[in-house]
Amino acid sequence: MYSKVLINIILMLSLAMIQISFIAGLPAGLNNFNLVLVVLVFILILTDLNLAAWWAIGLGFFLDIFSFSAFGVNLLCLSATAVIAYFLLNNFFTNRSLYSIAALVSLSTVFHEVFLASLLFLENFFLKLDANSVFNAVFWSSKLSQLILNLIFSLVLFYLINFVSRKFKPAFLVKRK
Repeated sequence: MYSKVLINIILMLSLAMIQISFIAGLPAGLNNFNLVLVVLVFILILTDLNLAAWWAIGLGFFLDIFSFSAFGVNLLCLSATAVIAYFLLNNFFTNRSLYSIAALVSLSTVFHEVFLASLLFLENFFLKLDANSVFNAVFWSSKLSQLILNLIFSLVLFYLINFVSRKFKPAFLVKRK
């Protein structure tokens, strides 16, 4: 029991460090990739809401430690995104196909970024800082590149997991005999 918790904490910390130190330093727009969000969605798809919620809380905590924004912004955004993704997964995406995963990663990315931008806008507004960064075109084009990079990585991850196990269904529709 304790070893499982310790392994999960080490994996969360490692993932947060990879996101903060390695991915944030990538050139040419590749730094917009959000590995934490894609892994969180895949944890939700492969396991259940309980483990995904713990991962969202842990990853949000570790990301907030190294963030310049108010403490709890990442924790709140990742937790809310996990809950919304779980709702979408159970009520709208009934199978674990490539199309369902692509749609779930896309919707989770959009929700996460809109929620994060809203919280950062409110933080800047109340601190009397420049809050116009949400309304410029460069901000939204970087979010579009993040959506595309998240989709590409989720598709690669889908095929890797599908190659190792048969947890996912490769087709959207299932033929009946």
